[in-house]
Amino acid sequence: MAKPRVFISSTFYDLKQIRTDLDNFIKGLGYDVVRNEQGGIPYGTNENLEDYCYNEIASIDILVAIIGGRFGSTSKDEKYSVSNEEIKAAIKHNKQVYIFIEKDVDAEYYTYLKNKGTNIKYSHADDVRIYQFIEEIRSFKKNNVIQTFISSGDIISFLKEQWAGLFQRYLQFQANMVEIDTIKLLNDSLNTVQDLTKYLAEHSKTQDERIEDYLIYNHPLFASLRKEMNWKFPIVFHSLNDLSLLLEPWGYHFPPNSNKEGYYLYINSKLSINLYINKKCFSSDGKLLAKLDIDDDEQLIYKESFDSIEDLPF
Repeated sequence: MAKPRVFISSTFYDLKQIRTDLDNFIKGLGYDVVRNEQGGIPYGTNENLEDYCYNEIASIDILVAIIGGRFGSTSKDEKYSVSNEEIKAAIKHNKQVYIFIEKDVDAEYYTYLKNKGTNIKYSHADDVRIYQFIEEIRSFKKNNVIQTFISSGDIISFLKEQWAGLFQRYLQFQANMVEIDTIKLLNDSLNTVQDLTKYLAEHSKTQDERIEDYLIYNHPLFASLRKEMNWKFPIVFHSLNDLSLLLEPWGYHFPPNSNKEGYYLYINSKLSINLYINKKCFSSDGKLLAKLDIDDDEQLIYKESFDSIEDLPF
């Protein structure tokens, strides 16, 4: 299972104990700790050692930076230390960054602000570039969570609260996913309705025409005919001529002189069956009617068997 990877960035010798305390705390949470002094960073031969530190930050999740009174090793860019560059790399890669400044150093930082440009010595920082970097990171508009500390306990207490808050936010997000899925489903349905409305508008169909289309494709004659013929497949036709073409392969023909009041007659001579279709289903010119005017006791369709040619109704 993947674990959060936490990079601890600071000068080493002056903050060695704090680094160890943070290491124990983070590992106690089940997270992975990346510390350059423990071999957590794979070094190669093609780049400067510090570049491998900065590259490793691209694969971490959180950077915990500790700023004390020592500037530490100078980076290639002499304006910054290596630990300064690590913070900049994490911000560049949009990692979650927590910055902790030793309380005495932070207090003296405000003295620096009042004396910028003057050549004075500071009690709690061995290099003015520490304060210059603090000024730079405080100017960032985002991802600059900065806290002061006296001991490692201060840092650990703050991280406990922060990471517990992140976990609670994650749980809340998971709980909201069901609601988000429902909203997405409704949005998809709305898009479908909008597409249908657009389609109908583009085809300039009136409300009556749309109703008639629906009634035709759900016509009760279709269901009655399928039942009488024992057909399992769906059928659609729009006229008496279409019906004749549909029945012809099944052995039914429409004799021109049939005589059955109120019904069209189709005869299957081979099976000796008469099939009757209610004339009220069609207009005078043979088109299927969407709206039927049929009494409750009238049948749309029915069959009769006959024994001889004399039984034919013509």
